[in-house]
Amino acid sequence: MKPSLVTVAACFSASLLVSMPALAAKKAQMQNIDFGSITCGQFLQDLSQSSAEDAGVVMMWIDGYLSGVSGDTLLNWKDLERFSSKLATYCGERPSVKVLDAAEAVGISR
Repeated sequence: MKPSLVTVAACFSASLLVSMPALAAKKAQMQNIDFGSITCGQFLQDLSQSSAEDAGVVMMWIDGYLSGVSGDTLLNWKDLERFSSKLATYCGERPSVKVLDAAEAVGISR
């Protein structure tokens, strides 16, 4: 038997209410990131101080940005891992480069 839409919505709402305090605490710790101005050096420093979850969110954002630039609509997890590694290496070698320029250099095949 399929759960009704009302049941699914009620479960979702209940899970949001339970998780709200944790989400509020997490949000209070987060800061906005201006990817247009952050350098590779700053980016790597911030990533080194971030949780794995936060670093994953940042990499997903950058991947989404590149997808918008290139028109790629596929999320390939293995490619994301490779891209993340290549970006970290590239940024480590070029700390003064803007992180989005670095991301485009390693992530978009032309």
